Amino acid sequence: MRILNVADFNWMTGAERHTARLSLFDIARKFSLAATRANHLVVEFSDRAVARSSAPLRLRGLGEGWANRRFLQCVDELKPDLILLHFADRIRNASLVEARRLAPGVLIADINIDPIDTPKNQKRLGLRTGVADALFVTTAEPGLGRYAGRGAFAAFLPNPVDSSVETGRAFEIPTPPFDLLFPAHDDRPREIGAESLSPSASVGRLRADIPGLRLSCPGVGDQSEAAGYDYFRALMSARTGWSLSRRSSLPLYASDRMAHMFGWGLAVLLDRRAGFERFYGDDEAAFYNSFDGLVAQVRRLMADDEAARAMARRGWEKTWVLFESGRVLAYVLAQLQSEGGASGYEWPCERWA
Repeated sequence: MRILNVADFNWMTGAERHTARLSLFDIARKFSLAATRANHLVVEFSDRAVARSSAPLRLRGLGEGWANRRFLQCVDELKPDLILLHFADRIRNASLVEARRLAPGVLIADINIDPIDTPKNQKRLGLRTGVADALFVTTAEPGLGRYAGRGAFAAFLPNPVDSSVETGRAFEIPTPPFDLLFPAHDDRPREIGAESLSPSASVGRLRADIPGLRLSCPGVGDQSEAAGYDYFRALMSARTGWSLSRRSSLPLYASDRMAHMFGWGLAVLLDRRAGFERFYGDDEAAFYNSFDGLVAQVRRLMADDEAARAMARRGWEKTWVLFESGRVLAYVLAQLQSEGGASGYEWPCERWA
């Protein structure tokens, strides 16, 4: 197949960021890698970078027209079989209609990885109604079918791991410098059982409840956020990882940090309410129902490093069997191309309309 993969990709245009913030862990990147390994031809296009670099004074909003023209030039030259859209907000729906004229038979899939109940993301979920063939979302909610439009469908998308990205095996490190890794991007409240706590408040309680806890919390308090190679090092620096999503009560929704932690071989702490017991047993992940339950799990794993390493290895093995990026991409292609959709996967395969 010829695939046009449209996402930010953090192309550096010289004005929009103080640091490079390379796109290393994004699903868009992993799908490019997986598709290339499967002998598909992949062309990456950054709508935001093109809009920025083409605009007067590098003001991205003024370059939207240029981004759409360049996008359609790519479509015209590549004649893609598939267009993947990852928060490609600068691409207009009219351009997608024109893309179908330029590349007859092209399939268009919109991919959304954010919590589905925020006003901003609900607007995004409905952005491609009527122009995309499919909407893939990292939440298993059948009601998402209302955003699909006539003749289209919505479907669940698990967060993948990729062999070029998740390259570590933290469980093989005899004595890591930290007991627990807890990264965050901001201090907005997260769901923890029935509570809603900010990362900084959570860190304060963890330190108070678990004396002697060696905690790495990049992005929380006065600790700098870990990006690029520093994030790789952080993932290899701890025995356990707390995968705390903004919403823990949405079915099968998790921040992609969960995939990073499992893929790098940490023992992962998960809120039970999201439903990941569907994939992982109690010997493959550490589940909790409340903050007190989280504390109890951390204490247990700190007290028995052999058990923590065994859990980490089993969770790592399960993750690579289920969620390897080539397998997840094959599922996406089956949903789009097979008459009956995808089947035989461990996650929900329904096509919601």
